[in-house]
Amino acid sequence: SSKLDSLVKSRFIEMFGDPIRNPLRMSVSSVEELAAPIKNSMKAGPFGSALKKEVYAESGYKVYGQEQVISGNQFLGNYYIDKEKYEQLNSCKVMPGDVLISLVGTVGKVLILSEDCQPGIINPRLVKITFDKRKIFPEYFAIAFSLESVRSSLLGRAHGQTMNVLNLGMIKKLKLPVPPISRQKEYLNFVAQVDKSRFVAQQQIEKLQMLYDSLAQEYFGD
Repeated sequence: SSKLDSLVKSRFIEMFGDPIRNPLRMSVSSVEELAAPIKNSMKAGPFGSALKKEVYAESGYKVYGQEQVISGNQFLGNYYIDKEKYEQLNSCKVMPGDVLISLVGTVGKVLILSEDCQPGIINPRLVKITFDKRKIFPEYFAIAFSLESVRSSLLGRAHGQTMNVLNLGMIKKLKLPVPPISRQKEYLNFVAQVDKSRFVAQQQIEKLQMLYDSLAQEYFGD
C-alpha cells in the first residue's frame, strides 16, 4: 500500500508540480482563503477544560480526536457528549467533507469525514476545516498537505528544527497552488482508481489467507 501511496503522490507532482516551488506558476491561495465562507469553517478544538472526563456520556454526539485521524478510521472510538454539551460546543461541530488535522504528537495527519460520519465535535488536539468546494476539493488539499515539502515548510520554521506542534494560525497562512477544479477532479479520478486496486488487492490477500488456513487445517488439523 505504501507503493500505491507514493504512486498517488508522484502523480500529484507530475500534474501540479511541487506545491512549495510551484513550477507551473499556478495561482496560489492561503488555506484561509480556501475555507468555506461560513462561520467557524476553520476551528481548533475547545479548551481542554471544556472537555473534562466527567462530561463524557455513554452515547450521543461523538468526540473526534487523534485516534480517528491517525488510524484513518472515523468510526473508531467511544467518547460521546450529550446534547446540551454539544449545543454549548457548537462552534466545534463537524460536517461530512470536513478535514480534520492532528496538531500534536503525530502532527499533520489528515482525515476527511465521509457522508456517513456521526454528528459530533473535535477535541482540543484537532483542527477542522470546511473547504469551499467551488475552489478546492478536500482530497486535493489532503494529498498536498501530506507532501514532504509542504510538511517541512510548515514545521521546519524553527531554525531547521522540526517542531512537533502545529496550530490553526500556521495552517491558515499556508499557501498552496490551486489548479482549476476540473484538473483537481481529473486527479481525484486517478486516486479513486488506485484506491479501487488497493481494495481488490486486499480482497485477494484475504481470499488467499482463507485458502491457506483451510488447507493447513486439512493437512495439519486433527
